[in-house]
This record gives sequence, C-alpha cells and structure tokens, in this order.
Amino acid sequence: MKPNLAKLYLVLIIASAFTWQCIGAWQDSQTTDEAVHLTAGLSYWQTGSFRLNPEHPSLFKLWASLPLHLLPNTQITNLDQTQWLVGIDYLYHSTAQEQYNSRFLLVAGRFPMILIWLGLILTTMIYSWRRWGPWSAVAVTAVLAYDPNFLGHGHLITNDVATAFAYLGACLTLNWFIEHPSWKRLGIFSSLFSVALLTKFSTIVLWLVVPIIGLMAIIYQRPNFTWRWWWRLMLGCLVVTTIMTWLAYGGKFTRINADPLIDRLWQTRSYLVNNHLEATVPTYTRLFIHLADPDRLSGKVLTNVQHWSIPAYAYWYGFFSAFSHNAYGHAAYLLGHVSELGWWYYFPVAMGVKTPILTLFLLLVWLIISVAIHGEQWRKKRWAERVPFDFWILVFPPLLFFLWSMTSHINIGFRHIFATYVFFPLAAGSALHYLHRRGTRWIPGIAMSIAIVTMTVGTLAWPNTIGYFNGFAGGAKNGWHYVTDSNLDWGQDYIRLHNFFDQQKFSEVHVALFGSVPSNVYFPEATGVMRDDEITAGLHPSGIIAVSYNELYFGDTSLTWLRSQAPTWRIGSSILVFDFR
Repeated sequence: MKPNLAKLYLVLIIASAFTWQCIGAWQDSQTTDEAVHLTAGLSYWQTGSFRLNPEHPSLFKLWASLPLHLLPNTQITNLDQTQWLVGIDYLYHSTAQEQYNSRFLLVAGRFPMILIWLGLILTTMIYSWRRWGPWSAVAVTAVLAYDPNFLGHGHLITNDVATAFAYLGACLTLNWFIEHPSWKRLGIFSSLFSVALLTKFSTIVLWLVVPIIGLMAIIYQRPNFTWRWWWRLMLGCLVVTTIMTWLAYGGKFTRINADPLIDRLWQTRSYLVNNHLEATVPTYTRLFIHLADPDRLSGKVLTNVQHWSIPAYAYWYGFFSAFSHNAYGHAAYLLGHVSELGWWYYFPVAMGVKTPILTLFLLLVWLIISVAIHGEQWRKKRWAERVPFDFWILVFPPLLFFLWSMTSHINIGFRHIFATYVFFPLAAGSALHYLHRRGTRWIPGIAMSIAIVTMTVGTLAWPNTIGYFNGFAGGAKNGWHYVTDSNLDWGQDYIRLHNFFDQQKFSEVHVALFGSVPSNVYFPEATGVMRDDEITAGLHPSGIIAVSYNELYFGDTSLTWLRSQAPTWRIGSSILVFDFR
C-alpha cells in the first residue's frame, strides 16, 4: 500500500511542477540570452553554419529550435548581423513573427527545454527509488521539482538545466557501468558523456572526473572492474565523443586557416609584439604569443597545423571563444561591488542566498550523518572501505565542478553551477534511507513533510522564481544587496510590466530596463529616465518611472538619484516602479 501511495504523491508532484513550467513558459518574457540561443539553433538547421553563438556547444540549441525548424515559413534572414541583432529581428520583426507572433515562437522553443527538465526530474526520481526506496524518492523529487531556481530556469532556452541533467546522468551512469562493466554499458555511458560535453564547455571537467572515479574503483576493488576496463572506458569516451561532436556540428571537416579569424590572430600577434604590448594581455594570450614565435619549433608547428582540416572545427572555435571570454572576464556584481574578473567566493555566496533553507538544512543533516557513519566505519573496516565508493560518486563530481567554477571570471549567475546544485536533493534521500535503516518508523511522514514544505516554498515564490532568494537573504526584495544579473533580473518581467501599464492606463511612462528586448516592443509610448546630470541641473522627474534592478544598481551608473527613492510598486522580482505624478 505504501509504495502505491508514494507513486500517487510522485505523480502529483511531477504533474503539478510540470504545469508550473508550462505556465512559466507562457508568462515569462524573453530573458536576455534566449533569442540568441533559439535563432542560433535554427540557423544551424537551416544553413549548416555554426557561426552564431559559438561560446556554447550546439546540442541544446538544435534541440530547442527543432519545433521551429519543422514549422513552415520560419526562415531566418539577415544572418550577416551580430547574433544579438539576428535574435531580436527574428522574434520581433520577421515574417515568422508576423505569421506566428513572437510569444508563440518563444514558447515553441521553450517546450523542448521543459522536456529536458522533466527528464532530469524523472532521472532523480528513478535513481532515488531504486537506491533508497519510494519515500526517499518522494522527498528527493519534491525538493528538486519545486526548487524555485529550477522552477524559474527549467522552461528557459538556456543550457543550465540541460547541463545539470547531462552532468548528473553521466555521473550516475558511470557508477552503473563500473558496477557491471560491459560493452553495452560502455556505449551508453560514453554517449551520455559526449552529450554532457555538448551542452556546455564547463563540463570538460568530466575528463578529470571519469579517470579519477575509475582509478578509485580499482583501488576499492569493485567487482569485475579492472585496468583493462579502465583503458576501455577512456578510449570509449574519446572515440564516441569525437564521433558525436563531429555529427553534432554537421559532420564536416574544415581547414583551420579557412577561418578569417586565424589571419586576424596572427596580425594581432604581430601588432602586440612590434609595439611591445605583450604585458597588457591575459596570461594565456602571452603564452600564445610565445609559442607562436616563428623562430621556435612550436611556432613552426602552428604555422603548418593551420593548413590542416579537422572535424567539428566550430566546436573548437567555440571552446577557445569561451576560454578567451573567461580570461578577459565579464562585468559582474557581488555585495555592492562590480568587477570584470569576478571573485573566487562568488558562487559560495550565491549558493548561500539562492538555496532554499530546507535544502540547506537537509544538506547539513546529510553531512552530519555521513560523518557519523564514516567515522564508525573508519574504526571497523579496512582503509579502502572507510569511505564507501558510492559516497564518492555523489560527492566528488559536484565538488570538483564547484571548485572548477570558483576559478571562473564569468560571475553572472548561480545557474552556472546547477551541475553541482542538482546533487543537493539527493542528500534528502540518503538521509531518509539512513533513518530507515536505523528503524525509524516515521519515514513516510518525514518525506511528506519535506514535500509539503518544498512545494509550499516553490508555490509562494511564484512567479518570482528566477529572482528567488531565501529567508536568510531577506527574500527577493533584498536580493540585490548580494547578487544581480540572472540571479534576479534577466528581462523576465517585461510582459508583467506591460500588463500592469495596460491596467493602470498611465499617461506618462519612462522606462530603463535590463535585457536584450528593445523597450519599444512592449512600451512604444515610453521615454527614457532622467539621468543624474539632469537632476543636478534642476529638472524634476514626472510621471511613472519603471527601472529594473540591474539598471539601477549594476548596469547604468547615471541613475543613482533613484536609489534613495522608495518604489511604489514592484513588478515581479526585477522591476521597480516609481510614481512621480
């Protein structure tokens, strides 16, 4: 009876969370990166060129844009523009937009991403059920499905949830392969490993995770996993990844120096060397300048290599573009400060203020239990079993990804460590399983209490899930004190502000909003907001002023006069509205 009851609860949890994702896909306006990702994927289908948005691998963009590719009259034009202009033109000024309207085009691209979110939920549910039982599965599924961060990002055309799904799936499948090595399981794991690498370049850390976990399996003397299988594992990952990457990028071989960028790189090197400017560029660029010296062996090799044709050239171009972006950094906001190169402690702070309190509590309980269990095993068992092998599968991959992320100079969102965060709900399942083994009879009640609390938190956070902050941080109203950008304000509330203006029928409106959507798409009658110099000159604000958090505290430094004003309304989690009538 109890397993059947647990199944019923799981169906209700997943079905209701899926409904929220569909509602969010319709209600949230286009966030900053979505138009670029959607149109880049569509351009891949239609032209076979991977020029747009190289900084992210192609797979999730191909998946998101597939519904549009299958519809008639969705052709992209003006592909010679920048990726941002291509995206905006397509969603708001194209023949496809005239036939289907921009909202339909956006939702059509978001639905495949909801399916990825659903795959993530089902994977964690099945894993938890098989490993810890039905009620642990209820707790784990509720904690993940109703986490406000995943409720907010699960329907967006971005690679963050997809990366979390692929990374988690690869790690769990690795354990499955190690338990009973076979050629079939190796093929399945290698495929999932490749998929993870094709979702985001940060998953390259898997090239460290897999060999280390494999070596640990040998040390722990896992049944049937030998050195021979370790070598097969590494070779399988290399071969399958090469083939799948080549196929995901159109199955092409491209000569390196056919890319105009290569000539520009050599020209830039010559300019920097001739003008003695090497010290002004990042370390990796100085390394390239040194290695590309034509009088060195490495420089002669590079000169010859550029004539080679390689598979999936666009993948490597994108990888080095992302690497370069990270080296030069990206403007970011943390605790009232702005930096181009970020902070090593950015993600620990973001995690502390964006993670629901119950999830943090469950993580702490799991940690205490784990220390107690392994401390007891340390006294009783041989050294290789003092910390069980299965423990490392659930701890080492997310920890390594987290530490890897802390070195990043691109600090623009908690979403970038979802591949670590997705492991957190599993702590609830592990803790409940331990209590069950100790004879605790209230496991169903505890699991349902966890589910009710997490579902309540997620529901109360709606629709401000992208801008969710926990109670320790003071909620969404105070989140801007800690982090902004996609943690709080990502352009998701344009439609809500538009609806609010329609209801109120204000005669004079001024806006300064963050995002890639032109303001005149939703607010054609609005004008700009007065700047500091105009206020200093004696001008007085009038009418209604709507300003997003990023513009007020991070993006535009000429709106400081508004920071001392109290907003009359808050729209969603990202927009403040001031009344100066």
